[in-house]
Amino acid sequence: MTAPRATKTRTPKIRENLPAPQTDEGLYFHYTPYEAARWAPFSGRTIADMIARREIDYVFNGRDNYLTGAQILALVERYTVKPFAKTARATVAA
Repeated sequence: MTAPRATKTRTPKIRENLPAPQTDEGLYFHYTPYEAARWAPFSGRTIADMIARREIDYVFNGRDNYLTGAQILALVERYTVKPFAKTARATVAA
């Protein structure tokens, strides 16, 4: 005899018509980790795990974790790789 199988998989609810984080309305809007993943360089699950490990700033309302638009922009900026710029000394030697 085998164990019964689950009939449903839990999928996070994602609201529609969300403001972009870089807009005036979006800077203070509260996004769930799965909604924030649309603009961030990570998946919703990874963002939720980062929140659980306290690696990134987030908003806790007593029950759920959220990210504001400003926090999403800071997260994107933190993990953006800047192009390498040659120093003046390197260009003179070449």
